[in-house]
Amino acid sequence: MIRFKCIYCGQRILAREEGRGKKGKCPKCEHLLVVPWTTKGRPAISADIPEQLQKVREAVATLSTAQDLSSDIAELYGEKPGWLIPTYDELSLFLMAATFILLGATNNTMREQIYKGITAIVDIRVYFLAVIFLGGIVLSLYHVFTTRKKTEFEKKVMLAFAVLVNAGTGIISGWYVIKNSEVHNWQLVFPIWNIANGVLLLVMLRLKVIDENCISDREATLVQIILGLTAVLAIFILCNYVFKLYWAITFSICIVYTTSFDRALQNVFPGLMCGENEQAA
Repeated sequence: MIRFKCIYCGQRILAREEGRGKKGKCPKCEHLLVVPWTTKGRPAISADIPEQLQKVREAVATLSTAQDLSSDIAELYGEKPGWLIPTYDELSLFLMAATFILLGATNNTMREQIYKGITAIVDIRVYFLAVIFLGGIVLSLYHVFTTRKKTEFEKKVMLAFAVLVNAGTGIISGWYVIKNSEVHNWQLVFPIWNIANGVLLLVMLRLKVIDENCISDREATLVQIILGLTAVLAIFILCNYVFKLYWAITFSICIVYTTSFDRALQNVFPGLMCGENEQAA
């Protein structure tokens, strides 16, 4: 097998030996690549490499800092620069939806607070957001088990779900810790950061800094789904039943740890965690 990285998004790709020199799309960002003949210290190359190299050389000549270089190259390729821009793939969206359903089915406090929050605000837009949120859950559960490509509308609904659930739980959990904690020192940085991060997500969604392009077309494998669900259940049981944490904190911990767990597995076992579309470019 040939192991190499996409020069655009850094996605690890596996290709068969007979794929050397052939063209194919990156399974994550869908840029056209050529499977390299040799991979030692050499990344994947673009199918239109002369033109791309010329653009990069011009960018290097006109920019003076590494940060400016990163932004300019991202603009050349039509991608969103910056580490603050989140991306969500099928597995992360599925785990968010599964965790939310688990909490909704087992945590009375969560159900009561959501019900009170919805009924307390007499505004049709609240019910509209609730419908979009539920639609995002359904689509996140559906697409992880199908190979059908997501439409632009479906991506927008799934993005709204991801941002609302992450921003909402971050703000609620952060406020809960500040309100109920007797600690008033540097440890308050963590709940304050959760609140700030949640507000930032909402602002970026409102300003369309985050859009449907942040929903990846990378498909989840059966192995990833099983391992991800297993990790979610284990962390969920510990947080919700053993430590009896507040529901928003439980949700945040489940998502953070399972996402990190998935990335760690991809780094350690790239062959095990890659789907067919990643194994042959």
